[in-house]
Amino acid sequence: MSQENIDLLRPGYEQFARGDFSAFSELPDDFELVLAPEMPDAGSYLGEAARRWLMSWVESFDRLTMEAIEFIDAGDQVLIEMIQRGWLAGSDEVVETRTWAVNTFREGAVLRIELFQARGKALEAAGLEE
Repeated sequence: MSQENIDLLRPGYEQFARGDFSAFSELPDDFELVLAPEMPDAGSYLGEAARRWLMSWVESFDRLTMEAIEFIDAGDQVLIEMIQRGWLAGSDEVVETRTWAVNTFREGAVLRIELFQARGKALEAAGLEE
């Protein structure tokens, strides 16, 4: 099942790599976004709150891309390593950060995304080891 989940995620991340984040507005009301404790605004966001947080993040940049580097099969979850590159609103400086996302699926749709700044923590959350 996880290869199918990876195949479902790829087009979205290709869209994000082009700077198109319109898919965030289509996330369902039972979607949950979880930000690791070491991240700004750490916590859990559900439905509309998750959509608002994601769009606020995107809008804080004049230009933003999110490129998937690796997809890792973790059963009913997919771990994605990604690089986010952005130009903060009103700035010429590029901000680049590596992030890991654990995507949990239900019935062929992403139900939950947990974001991490550390690979080890993301692997642990997905039930994997280095």
